[in-house]
Amino acid sequence: MAYIIDNESYREIAGRKFLSQPAVSTYEHDASRIPFVNHRVKNVYTRNFGIIRFQADFLQDMQIRGMKSDPHVSLHFQVKGHSNAHFRDIPGAHPLRPAEYNIYYSENFDSDIFYNRQTGFEYLALILKKEHLLQFLHQNGSPVRQLENALENGRPLALFKKGAPVNTEMHAVLHRILHTPVADDLSEMYLNGKILELLALQLQQYREDHQVTQMHSGNARELAEIYEYLDTHFLTVQSLEDIAGNSRLSEHQIREGFKLKYNTSVYELVHEKRMLHARGLLLDSGLTVDEVAGLVGYSTGSNFIQAFKKKFGVTPKQMQLGRRG
Repeated sequence: MAYIIDNESYREIAGRKFLSQPAVSTYEHDASRIPFVNHRVKNVYTRNFGIIRFQADFLQDMQIRGMKSDPHVSLHFQVKGHSNAHFRDIPGAHPLRPAEYNIYYSENFDSDIFYNRQTGFEYLALILKKEHLLQFLHQNGSPVRQLENALENGRPLALFKKGAPVNTEMHAVLHRILHTPVADDLSEMYLNGKILELLALQLQQYREDHQVTQMHSGNARELAEIYEYLDTHFLTVQSLEDIAGNSRLSEHQIREGFKLKYNTSVYELVHEKRMLHARGLLLDSGLTVDEVAGLVGYSTGSNFIQAFKKKFGVTPKQMQLGRRG
């Protein structure tokens, strides 16, 4: 059974808040406040943002029950270890694995947080005032309307349905946030810029994921029809331009759709099917290598032989001889 930590003890150490004057606070293991947790916490609070870095070894399963925070937007990064949160006003469970993150917003954060027994746990929470983030979004062309609408209407949300991966660019910005290369009197300005840079990378990732979802739901049938057409007409297809000319999808949509849906390209699919067809002809039809090459779209036998050997590891003639043997 999980050991339950009361909200007030945890809030004092890792609570979310904003201060008119920048302040830094650190906490080391305090068994009387949070038993069974060897923790190291560093908090930076300013007028518009805060940074909470929480590192810990959990000596047994833990639950923080009824964790309450002031209204804010949280860019929550799971650096190491695992966690799971249940929010009162955001549906579903919200587990995070190492190198995953999500963006949460609520006017009335109230959650239960679960940590299983583990060592080397670490998360980094970057919190923003709603008004500060709204100003940034307005100034930059409202790049993600879902987030902006939620903030404007006070509607709680988790931006991603499940934890999103922290990419290489985000890792680099997080490193700079944790290792600020400027003087103390410039750190607030520097950190504010880095947090907004990080947010821009996250919103870019969200838009790309959202476009993929739309593509899958809106274009799946058309992509399947193209795939089926290629399955039977691979010998006569000339180009991606020809395919797009007979589809409502653009060349770009077909190219990206095949990559995402089938993990291949139109060219690779056609080439694969032509090579398999060529192998069948070589083994069963009695045609010469040059004749087979022409049937599968090669103007010269030498190019066909090179492509065939790359695909199957033997030349067409060697395959024919091997079958006869």
